[in-house]
Amino acid sequence: MDLAALFGRIRPLGRPAAAAMACVGMLVAGAARAASDTEFDVSAFEKKPFEWSGYAELRPERQWLNTESLGYGLQFPGETRSTLNRVTGVLEVSGVARRDALRFNFTVHGDYVDDPRLQEGKAKVFEAYGGWQATPNATLELGKRALRWGTAYAWSPVAFFERPKDPLDPELSRQGFVMATGSLVRSFDGALKTVALTPVVLPVSESMNSDYGPTGHTNLGGKLYFLWHDTDIDFVYGSQGSRGARWGADFSRNLGTNVEIHGEWARFTDVPRATLTPAGTLSSETRSYTSYVIGGRYLTERETTFILEYYRNGAGYTEGDQEQFFSFAQGALESLAPAARSLAAQAASQGYTRPNSMQNYAYLRISQKEPFNILYFTPAVTAIVNVKDGSFSVVPELLYTGITNLELRLRVAMSQGDAFTEYGEKAVGTRVELRVRFFF
Repeated sequence: MDLAALFGRIRPLGRPAAAAMACVGMLVAGAARAASDTEFDVSAFEKKPFEWSGYAELRPERQWLNTESLGYGLQFPGETRSTLNRVTGVLEVSGVARRDALRFNFTVHGDYVDDPRLQEGKAKVFEAYGGWQATPNATLELGKRALRWGTAYAWSPVAFFERPKDPLDPELSRQGFVMATGSLVRSFDGALKTVALTPVVLPVSESMNSDYGPTGHTNLGGKLYFLWHDTDIDFVYGSQGSRGARWGADFSRNLGTNVEIHGEWARFTDVPRATLTPAGTLSSETRSYTSYVIGGRYLTERETTFILEYYRNGAGYTEGDQEQFFSFAQGALESLAPAARSLAAQAASQGYTRPNSMQNYAYLRISQKEPFNILYFTPAVTAIVNVKDGSFSVVPELLYTGITNLELRLRVAMSQGDAFTEYGEKAVGTRVELRVRFFF
């Protein structure tokens, strides 16, 4: 078994791409059987001028709210609801047009959310960029691009020019930024097999990439990749601009036919952070910090996959910081003072209740392919633990893909923890969702 296919740096293919690969495999097999009396037609395997695919998804869910939590008090002030029903519809379409050395890639994403508190539809262009294959070893890309830097699964500290992942669903597509990028690749014989340079130019203005940081900056950066003794290594850099200067490195290596290890390390400078002071005011402090991830994947002979990671979030709050916020929020909710409640809600939204807002986390995902010989069925469980306060989120799920072009995924997300802990104070205690996704 080739572990590079299992634990390589490239993300797993989606169902449309997987179906396309399967079709190519069948075509190759058919050509081999007919080779004795049929001439090989190279054009049958050439890339088409235009290809597209996508999916439509319906996601009903039910939430059981933790009415005793501080998160509930801040998010549902004055309400007495204990459950919330929500339905989300998603439509996403991706495509590529090719002509000689030119290509254009796009991904458009639309969704509509309907629940008792919100009815809202949004449409976004996730990607829209042109590419030019100048030479076999050099490419140039310009437009809105979603990069995929880093070797870790749930978190990627070195992803300097990307929007953050959802650790509980890291393979979801994400919106990119408008940038100029490309690659220059050289191959060698010997221990050093490949070197690749990927520069990035990301401008920020009122009308372009405004959510990346302060406007009026042209942010420069890049990634230098090495394939050294079968180890993937990246060195990454982001210049001072809309964000402080950043630099870091990552690696990934297969230790055998079923074990892979990976890691990321990054240093950040001049990063603002919202801080609640002992006097009960909200201020912004600028600081520098280091974040890193270390982890691995293991595939058993029975096709059980284990992914384990430890994340040190240097930007996160300490236990003391978090307890101070919880104490302030509790006092604000008990006092019924509008100004104090507003300040607590502002502090929560600006940092204290954001995902993985503290410093030390462990991640574990276990998935089993086709247990008991049930074809197209994959159960899995994912857990994220706040190592310091002991609270956690656990998500068991069932995935079935036995119907052509249809994916059924049932997920149950549960947050558990004591009072004044991260997951113990979440507004939603349990969420059950069914994802029905049709691919085309």
